[in-house]
Amino acid sequence: MTKLNKENTLTIKFGKPEHGWLPTKLSYNDFELSLDISDVPVDPMLQLCDSLIQITKGIKKPDRILWHLEPYCYYLQIEKMDSDYKVTLSESDSFESLAKITKEIRGSFEELILPLYRGVNKFASYSYLPPHWEELDLKRIDELTDLIRKMKGM
Repeated sequence: MTKLNKENTLTIKFGKPEHGWLPTKLSYNDFELSLDISDVPVDPMLQLCDSLIQITKGIKKPDRILWHLEPYCYYLQIEKMDSDYKVTLSESDSFESLAKITKEIRGSFEELILPLYRGVNKFASYSYLPPHWEELDLKRIDELTDLIRKMKGM
């Protein structure tokens, strides 16, 4: 088993949501972004779960995840490259504005996909009720977990 270089591993942590706002912290080496993302107009945790399911099923560029700050936006795009992955974080002033790239990260499945999965999985293990946040569909989490296990076994 290859030992991971923690210096090049993405870290993502989701806090406790309150009234539709989710504290989120993403870091990679010397880059760090802390923000509160909204569950309006779409649930970004559901989007992240779906995007991870898509990438583990072989879709090279799954749907982009919206981190809405009302009106400011961040977008998280996961892509499968030849032998590794790329996570691109971009931002814009609003939905109508052009997004500019904030950070691009390339790395292995273990360095990028697993940390995103662990963040979603940990978030899904807690119970949140409206108006704070909708619970994630456990069937989706189970599907994602099965797909991740298969990828790890490759």
